[in-house]
Amino acid sequence: MPKTSSKKAVVHEREIPLIWDVPEDLITGYATNMLVQVGEHELYISFFETPPPLLLDPKEAEKLENVRAECFARIVIAPERMEGFIRVLQRQLDAFNEKKKAEAKVKADGSK
Repeated sequence: MPKTSSKKAVVHEREIPLIWDVPEDLITGYATNMLVQVGEHELYISFFETPPPLLLDPKEAEKLENVRAECFARIVIAPERMEGFIRVLQRQLDAFNEKKKAEAKVKADGSK
């Protein structure tokens, strides 16, 4: 039986750094609402800003039938990536809350 030579493919890996580019003219919205929709192979996350309606008289609030939530960004994410995104978001939220807790403690200690 003849010997067959099997050549294994050599995989070369290297890290290529990302350059985080945030354009100066990027519109930033204040996300007051979020909607997540499940597609066939992806998740759609829409961010909405709900500006308060202009009311010149408090009685006008009784006449309001609805308030408009304006979508300012829509992101599509593969489900496989979502877990990592959630992990990063949770880590940053925890860091934010710890910072606020430490600031409140310093403030409370300083006011005694």
